[in-house]
Amino acid sequence: MPPEIQEVVVLGFTDAVGVMLAGARENAVSILTQWALMQGGKPHARVVSCQDALPTAQAALINATAAHALDYDDFAFSNHPSAVLVPTILAVADAHPASGATMARAYAVGYEVWADLFLREKDLYYDKGWHPTAILGTVGAAAAAAVVQGLSATQTRHALALAASSAGGIFENFGTMAKPYHGGRAASAGVTAAAMAACGLEASATALEGRHGLLRAFSPLGNVDLQSPIHRGHSWHISARRLNIKKYPVVGAAQRSIDAVLGLNQRTRIDPAQVEKMVALISERHAAVMPYHLPQNALEAKFSLEFAIASALRHNAVGFNELQDAVVRDPAMQALMRCITQETTGAFELDWRDAAPFDQITVHLRDGTTVSTSQVRRATGHADTPLSAGDVHAKFMGCVRHAQVDTAVGEKLYQSLQQLVTLAGSADIPLPVIH
Repeated sequence: MPPEIQEVVVLGFTDAVGVMLAGARENAVSILTQWALMQGGKPHARVVSCQDALPTAQAALINATAAHALDYDDFAFSNHPSAVLVPTILAVADAHPASGATMARAYAVGYEVWADLFLREKDLYYDKGWHPTAILGTVGAAAAAAVVQGLSATQTRHALALAASSAGGIFENFGTMAKPYHGGRAASAGVTAAAMAACGLEASATALEGRHGLLRAFSPLGNVDLQSPIHRGHSWHISARRLNIKKYPVVGAAQRSIDAVLGLNQRTRIDPAQVEKMVALISERHAAVMPYHLPQNALEAKFSLEFAIASALRHNAVGFNELQDAVVRDPAMQALMRCITQETTGAFELDWRDAAPFDQITVHLRDGTTVSTSQVRRATGHADTPLSAGDVHAKFMGCVRHAQVDTAVGEKLYQSLQQLVTLAGSADIPLPVIH
């Protein structure tokens, strides 16, 4: 791998492990851990939510759910690659010893397969009610698991095809425990598909691109590109698209608006009590993934533009402290959210088909004056406006503190992830257990 790809891989591992720790105590993770312990099976892989090792697929399920539980994980090409790929790779590497270099290559391959499939679709899976991470993450995870296990080309083909038959996840479940489970299930399905292929289970050679294959079956309007050749080393999607690291633990569609309001706060701090109304300009497609206009709990608030804007204005922050049920239901917050409306546009950013050319919020005050935020094209943490190394470290350690992990333990874990490609194996990544 070229050095720039290694940098992306290390960033993805670092961010995913950090948010995995932070999400380990979430209810969805606790429930799935309890369920997994009831199933039994041979303990092969570590999980962050209990002391006991678990079967490989179940470990991937739980750790990926934890990584996606707070919606604080990275995203790229409208999917959440690291939250699925990293737990998959760690679980398989625990069961099938692999070097850090192999784990890094597995991530790059998983990302590449996943991106290639997604970018062939001209329309949005969301338009049909599908969650793309739950659809294509299964195949990306299978590709990554195949690399760690060292499967042959034929076995890998079967693994991808088997994973395609496990694809599924609906947008209607956003704002519930099922949303992070989508990521967990994708990881688990990928691990299972690779393991079954290694044992000899076979599937169609055209499961992805065939007339009744994955891409056609899930395509909203059938506008899927099955002709373009795949990228084969001379050009990498991961080099071009990299990762968008979230600065705030809410859906990616809200990140630009939060930046806009926080920037306004720095210039002109507005008294929320003086706000008559606020109008948020965003894309139609971003609006579609934020259906909760008056959320009543933290899960819903993660998919609410109104909450994101209100929290940024009222609390000058959108973080762990604000993503609490009591904060969401605070009467002053509820009143402020009722003042916010959305103005959507079908126009979108060049080469970013989900986002408007810019996001902007206009604030109308009771005295008749109007104040507008800056026009934000790239949120802080976007691949084009990346977090500094110091900010990445600060986010990781913030997740460590949220997980109530000892600072020294967290720092040791962070340093091990920075040396990923030189590690002897997954045991050199000292995952703590979050009780």
